[in-house]
This record gives sequence, structure tokens and C-alpha cells, in this order.
Amino acid sequence: MTSTMKSSQSAQAAQPGRVIETRGLWLRFARELAGVLLFNTAIALALWFIGFGGSFVQNLAFAQCIGIAITVFIDGGRRLIWRDARPSMAGFLLLVAFGCAAGLALGIATGTILLGLPITMWRPVNGHSMPIVLLIALIATAIGSYHGWSRARIAQLSEETAHQALREAAADRQLVYAKLQTLQAQLEPHFLFNVLANLDSLIASDPARARVLLGHLNRFLRASLAATRSETTPLADEFALLEALLAIQQVRFGERLRYTFDLPDECRAVRLPPMLVQPLVENAVKHGVEPLSGGASVSVSAWCERTTSGEDQIVVRVTDDGAGFPVARANTGGDAAERTFGIGLTNIRERLRVLYGDDARLTLAEGVPRGVVATLRLPVASPGQGAEAGSANGRGF
Repeated sequence: MTSTMKSSQSAQAAQPGRVIETRGLWLRFARELAGVLLFNTAIALALWFIGFGGSFVQNLAFAQCIGIAITVFIDGGRRLIWRDARPSMAGFLLLVAFGCAAGLALGIATGTILLGLPITMWRPVNGHSMPIVLLIALIATAIGSYHGWSRARIAQLSEETAHQALREAAADRQLVYAKLQTLQAQLEPHFLFNVLANLDSLIASDPARARVLLGHLNRFLRASLAATRSETTPLADEFALLEALLAIQQVRFGERLRYTFDLPDECRAVRLPPMLVQPLVENAVKHGVEPLSGGASVSVSAWCERTTSGEDQIVVRVTDDGAGFPVARANTGGDAAERTFGIGLTNIRERLRVLYGDDARLTLAEGVPRGVVATLRLPVASPGQGAEAGSANGRGF
């Protein structure tokens, strides 16, 4: 039953695409037919102007019948044999010769019937010899054939350009994800070196705390390994990673570090790039908690909201009430900011730019009465498809 419903829904979803494609084919056919009719009318006017044949109506009838017949044989034959590919020169010339002869015969026969004239295929047409008629038809056919050849060539070049664009897009995607993996890998050694140094000192001085730290580190590495195997991770898993990270830091700082998490159930399954929030938490500990003898609190929260344009977005906020740092300087980015605040903020900025363009934003603002408020706003849609999100506090980048 479920399979039948899914098939029905898929068919309904595909129906608009087929309607649009069919409509496009009919529009293209109508444009081509209008061009042929106008071209044939121009030939009839020219023949009538130079005094060829009888009345304008007779010239128009023969021009339309011969022109349409030749077009059907040449253009129809080209599409039937080569479809949208470029035909070979020899094959196309043979098709033109056949189409000219067959179209001329069929067009003259059809025109004489429509005008009520006797079918005299190889006799003079309207008082003019057959060679002149053939010459005029050949000139018109040559012009039409060149137009058809040009369209086939343009179609082939367009197809080659489209394939090249697809190949370049695939290469760009591979380059982007390779770059993101490099940026993400830069975060792990920075953190692990600090933890291992702390663990080394605790093994001798406080083995019990060393075992606790080792347990938290094991939990963090498991969560980190799971996150790095995917391009996106559920927000619930990201929060579990951050909780393990702060638990590790709490072994080091003790009561000086206090932390809380707030993740609503409706946001737990929302996906985002893995380890995107980790540098913000590390900065809160390094610049907020560590400089103060009395320590500080770190709060990590998230919620879903809808923008004024009706797009859904996820907001992740890391707040500390610690010593803080010069927010304006951090917002400027560049080498000076990286030397002061590490590569974490630079990596976040670069990952947001590569994945979301202008649709995601990181905002840093000073806390009240002190500390820093870091806010990430990301579209709920997949990276690269989100809507543009604005900032709520401070200057975003």
C-alpha cells in the first residue's frame, strides 16, 4: 500500500515536469513553423515581384507547399537519423539532395491539386521551364539547409558546453569538500595536544582525575569520529560532542567552569556541518573562563525560527560571562585576528562561505555585563540551498 502511494506521488510530482517539457517542444515547433511560413511567403513575394508564374496566390501556394515539403524531408530526416547530434557533412548533403527532389515533387503535386491545376510534374510550371523552378527551389533549399546545419551545430555546442559545465561543477564540489575536510582537520590537533598535555600531568599527580579525563576523551573521540564520516550531522550529535568537550575542560578547571545546554526536541534532528560550533565553545573557555580566577559560565543553546521572508533557519548561540575579548577586532578577520584568536573563527568563516555563501552568518557581540555572545544562523535547508539569513547582534561575517 505504501509503495503504491509513493509511486502515485512520484508520478504526480513528475507530471508538471512532463507538461512543461511538452509545452516547450510545442513552442519550439510553433516558432520553427512560423519561420518556415515567413520564409516561404518572402519567396512568393519575390517571385511575384519579378513576374515569375501567375498571381501572387499561385506563387504563395507553390512556395508554401514546396517549402514545407522540403523542410519536412530535410529537418525531419535530420532529427530522425541524427536527433540532436551534429550530422556528418556527406550524410547531410545526401539528405539535402533527397529532400530537395522529394520535397519539390511533393510540393508541386500538392500545389497543383490545391489550385485545381492538372498534375504535370515534368511540364512547365505556370509557363516557366522546370530548370528555373528547380534552380529557385535549390537556392531556397540551400538557405534553409544552412539554417538547419547551423542549428544542429549550435545544439551540439550547447550540449558540449552543458556537459563541460557539469564536469566543472563536479570537480568544484570535490575541491570544496576536500578543502572543508582540511579545515576541519586543523581543529582536532589543536584540541588534542592540549588534552594530552593535561592528561600527562594528571597521570602522575591525580590518577583518579586522569581516568575521568580519559573517559571523557574517549567519548569525545567517538563522537568526533562519527561526525567526520558525514558531510552533515544532527544537532543532537553536535551537542553531545560539545558536552564531552566541556566535560574534558571541566576536569582541568574544576568548579571554575560551569556550563549548561538547551536544545529543544524539534531542533534535535536538524543537520549542520560537523564540528562547526566547537571553535566557539573553545574560545568561550580560553578567553572567558581561563583568564578569571573565579571562572565563568558557558551556555550553549539552539532554537528554530522563521525569517521575515518565510525561510526556516536554525540558530545556535554560545554565551559566556567571562573576561571576553575585543569583539570588533575578532570581526575584522585577517591574519591579525587569527594570531589573536586562533584558527577557529577563521575556519568557521571559511566553512560558512564555502557551504552557504551569503545564506549563513556568524555574529559576535559583547555580553552584558561582560563576556561574549556568539550566534550562528544557518538555513535549515541543505548547504548551498538556504535562504539569506541576517544577524541579530553585532557585526556578522
